[in-house]
Amino acid sequence: MRLFNIQKYCLGLMAVVSLGAVSCTNEAELDSAQERGDVVFSAQVDKVVTRITDNKWDGGELVGVKAGETVKTYKVTATGKMSTEDEPYTWDGTSYDVLAWSPLTTEQINLKDQTTTEKFFACDLLVSSAKVESKNVRFAFTHRMTRMWWELQKFEGYTESQVNEARISFIGYGAVTYAAGEVTPIGDAGQLISTRNSKGEYYRNGEAMMVPGEMWGKPLIQVEIGGDTYIYTPSKDNQNDVAKNTGKLLPNTWQRYYLSVSKKGLTVEMEADEVGWDNNNISGDEITDAMFKAAISDDVSALPNYKVEGLEADFITDKVRGFSITYKEEKASGGIAYEGLADRTRTVGSDGTVTFTFSNICSDLKLTYTEEYMEIGYYFYKDGTYGAKYKADGTVGVIYKVGKHETDDASNYEGTGLKTIHGYVVALADEVDGETQFFKWKDGSAGLYGAEFPENGHIGDGKTSLYIGYSNTRYLIEKAAAAEATAVPAASTSTRKNGSGLISGTSGWYLPSHTQLKDLATLANKTIENYQVLNRTYWDSSFDSDPNAYVVIFGENGAISSPDFYKSVDSTNKVRLILTF
Repeated sequence: MRLFNIQKYCLGLMAVVSLGAVSCTNEAELDSAQERGDVVFSAQVDKVVTRITDNKWDGGELVGVKAGETVKTYKVTATGKMSTEDEPYTWDGTSYDVLAWSPLTTEQINLKDQTTTEKFFACDLLVSSAKVESKNVRFAFTHRMTRMWWELQKFEGYTESQVNEARISFIGYGAVTYAAGEVTPIGDAGQLISTRNSKGEYYRNGEAMMVPGEMWGKPLIQVEIGGDTYIYTPSKDNQNDVAKNTGKLLPNTWQRYYLSVSKKGLTVEMEADEVGWDNNNISGDEITDAMFKAAISDDVSALPNYKVEGLEADFITDKVRGFSITYKEEKASGGIAYEGLADRTRTVGSDGTVTFTFSNICSDLKLTYTEEYMEIGYYFYKDGTYGAKYKADGTVGVIYKVGKHETDDASNYEGTGLKTIHGYVVALADEVDGETQFFKWKDGSAGLYGAEFPENGHIGDGKTSLYIGYSNTRYLIEKAAAAEATAVPAASTSTRKNGSGLISGTSGWYLPSHTQLKDLATLANKTIENYQVLNRTYWDSSFDSDPNAYVVIFGENGAISSPDFYKSVDSTNKVRLILTF
């Protein structure tokens, strides 16, 4: 992977496409190429807001250029010319779409370490789309990532030395792949991202590139200073967060977070430039070729009574209002799945038609048809099915995560009958035993920690990313059963809930791992009929060693409200069980 050497802040690369042979070095060769119809791409700098050094290409940067299903590799010279060893694209008078992106790489891009200029800008991902309708086509590159910047402005109660040694990190996805202009996150959004820090009187400025997306109810910034740790989690219950939209990371945007820390806690203010990263904004008419695109699969366009509105040649004309697809749904569980950043709503007409509307679009979208359509917030029923409507006599939980977590596998649920993982469900309400809804994590003196503990070697100081609550729960119950006069009340609530048998096609109920419990915050601020929002402190099945076990603390809106992650095992807290299906 070739890295860019960048010193300028950037908004977009303005590239001009002209005709000529790829290897042209003079006007005669260029004229000859034009006669043959070969396309030569040349990158010319129009503004001092480009992703190159001193307004010039370093030379050797790789750009992918795609037309239809064909991808060709181009290399940029220091003068801005682009050459390819592939057969060049040609212009024969027929209009077609082209997509360009850089860097061109098949390797994972590491986001965790952005401590140097080179590492920071290696995470800057560029893309542009255009329609070839003449011999001259102009690309307007935009940034796929969100440029995040922090400044520690106030630090009451801490010394200059502690400020100098403070560590501020963003929290998000730790790696991505980048292909055809699409960013694909790897892992979960709970990874610490080390930032490129500015020099100054104090160590108090830094920035990093992050994956765009919703971060409401998820930890976003961690401040470690003077032996204290503070975590900022954007909340829709916080009017300032909502007003500033701090929990939504947008592509092609520079978002600046101003931090004030004291012994009382951490407060955050935010500003953002939606168009310019260096206050050198490019007007809207200069980026008309950079519209987002919807790639609709054949199995969608072939649906009965298919109709699409809001697209022109697959390009999204209004990214706020978006577009819609209407068709006749013939399967009770069918629907349209998508990859990308957008809001999706589904409405059903009285005539059996279904309309999917995609709005507030922040990336290209890829749409496919699925016979097992589901959404976060769908109800899960006692017969192992799911749907959008609450059933008074059959609803047992709510889907909080769709698809298999990357650390999970169906083999982890041996003996349950679960063959394939479709998603994860949280129970409608907290567990209750008699008149109590508060349980100890452990009751008794036997030690439960051992080398065979599922999370052993993968957990420490609350830093775990494993979806293994089922394995943890089974381990704790079996370990307690083999011990003398020791019980695990929190984990054992699952035994009671599963007493009448496992729901067909599921793992049965279990105590979530620390990561699984934190992910229940995806339902924060959602209005879901007959679903009891998590509130206060909840046990999970993760732990390091006695005398403490792990917890997650939720606020009244179901969002994580505290960075505290452990309590004494003999204290009493709430329990919310989950299952895998």
